[in-house]
Amino acid sequence: MRNRLILLVFFCLFLNQAFAQEKVLSDTFTIVKAYRPSIIEAKKIDFQPEIVDTIKLDTELKYSFINKQVPTSFQIEPIAAATIKGEPLVKLHQGYARLGIGNALLPFGEIYYTNLRSKDYAWGVHAKYFNMREVNDIEGSGRSRANFEVFGKRFWKTNTFESKISYSIDQLNYYGYYDLPSLFPTSTELPSDQLEQKYSRFKADFRLQSTKRDSFNLRHDVNMHYGMLTNNSGGTEHHIRTAANFSQFKDKELYELDVLVDHNQYDFDNENTIIAATPQISTIGKRFKVKVGLGLYLNAGEETDFHFYPLAELKYNVIKDVLVPYAGLKGEIRRVNYHSITKENPFVAEQIQLANSNEKYNLYAGVRGTLSSKISFNLSGSILKTDAAYLYIQTPDTNRLLSKDFFLTYDELDEVRLKGELIYRHNEQFKIMGQAEYFNYETNQEAEAWHRPDLKVNVSGEYNLKNKIIVRADLFYWGEQKARGLDISSISLPINTPEFTVNTLDAIFDANIGFEYRYTKRLSAFIQFNNIGGINYEKYQNYPLQGFNIWGGLTYGF
Repeated sequence: MRNRLILLVFFCLFLNQAFAQEKVLSDTFTIVKAYRPSIIEAKKIDFQPEIVDTIKLDTELKYSFINKQVPTSFQIEPIAAATIKGEPLVKLHQGYARLGIGNALLPFGEIYYTNLRSKDYAWGVHAKYFNMREVNDIEGSGRSRANFEVFGKRFWKTNTFESKISYSIDQLNYYGYYDLPSLFPTSTELPSDQLEQKYSRFKADFRLQSTKRDSFNLRHDVNMHYGMLTNNSGGTEHHIRTAANFSQFKDKELYELDVLVDHNQYDFDNENTIIAATPQISTIGKRFKVKVGLGLYLNAGEETDFHFYPLAELKYNVIKDVLVPYAGLKGEIRRVNYHSITKENPFVAEQIQLANSNEKYNLYAGVRGTLSSKISFNLSGSILKTDAAYLYIQTPDTNRLLSKDFFLTYDELDEVRLKGELIYRHNEQFKIMGQAEYFNYETNQEAEAWHRPDLKVNVSGEYNLKNKIIVRADLFYWGEQKARGLDISSISLPINTPEFTVNTLDAIFDANIGFEYRYTKRLSAFIQFNNIGGINYEKYQNYPLQGFNIWGGLTYGF
């Protein structure tokens, strides 16, 4: 039974396969070229569907804002200020004292005291004294000087106020009188008290300066000065001077105004007042600066004169801060008073005639810059014309060939100046500075420009060895000077008109060197060698200065 059933199933499957094969159509294709299939073109529906509506609705939208503030809250977290860690501040000492002695100085003393660091103020006191021995055993050639001053500053946010009050005494003698030849055998010498001189100077200076950082605000710098000078005969000079500078930036232009009121009164001369105003405008570009202005001066004394001076200056940065040529033109009235003359030449007469110098023009040009990070230079030349330029002369005396003191004579002076400066710095360890000036003078009435050298050279250097040993050196050279002399053979009785001569003073060369050894930060020792060449040169005719001298001492900080 089972076998029959299997045969029946097999037979049914075979029969079904047979009928399926009968439905398949078979065909044979022979292809003789490349097959290119093609698609029969179909008909597409080419119309777009549309919605036809007879009723059109226009909807107008209206917007409105709800003026309601949603409350928010936040809390600021403070940010700590950035700090820069730098070097600690160097500890300062409030003062120092110096005491020294030498073959020419006996003694020498100095003391200085000031406050420590403060953001609000600064103050201090300074005192100095020295006593110099006689020069080459010349009677009365010793000299002494004492000076005392107090000073202070007050700092505000936008201004700084400065002040300094000082008093000094300078005692000396007209010792050049002793070497002057006598005119007649019966001439008598002046008593020693008539050869003594003492200058007492009192000065008070005040300054108020704007320190606003915003350069477009009006800035100011006001200076006030009062000076009083008395001499051994009781002659007194009062000098009052007020100078102010006001400046303000407008775009790229800097507007400035300088104002000056200068009054001077000396017992042996008339009063004199200088009033000046100098408006200026500067245009500052990327590489250049141009300044133009006008100086307006009133010189009021026995006569009143008005003077006008053009002011112009041009600077151009060919290579920024490396090569800067400049040129300009200026002029001014320069104050000449008893104080300024005696500071320059202490051997002047008391009865001198004072006159302000009129610098008619000063035409200058030059170039400054840097050769490297260590070397900087400045070269310049100028042509000046000065009316009433003062010169020192000695006049004929009644019993000596020339007077013991110097008088002033005035002349029109044409001058050519050439100047060169060079500075070399190697950190703080070594530095050297040099300056040379050449002068060429043309006088109008006088035979020479008396007591004005044609060449000045100064060289100064300092070497610091690990802040322990410090060496300082100075070299000075002054070319020959011309001094007015007197031909003694032209003088006879009765007194006739003397004949003046031209005397040539030797060139001056002075070399000084000093050493300082810092034993501690507070205690140090120093020694100074002056005029190493030992030349008793004459800066002023018949007045030789100290030859070789040495002095040393100690410095202590406290």
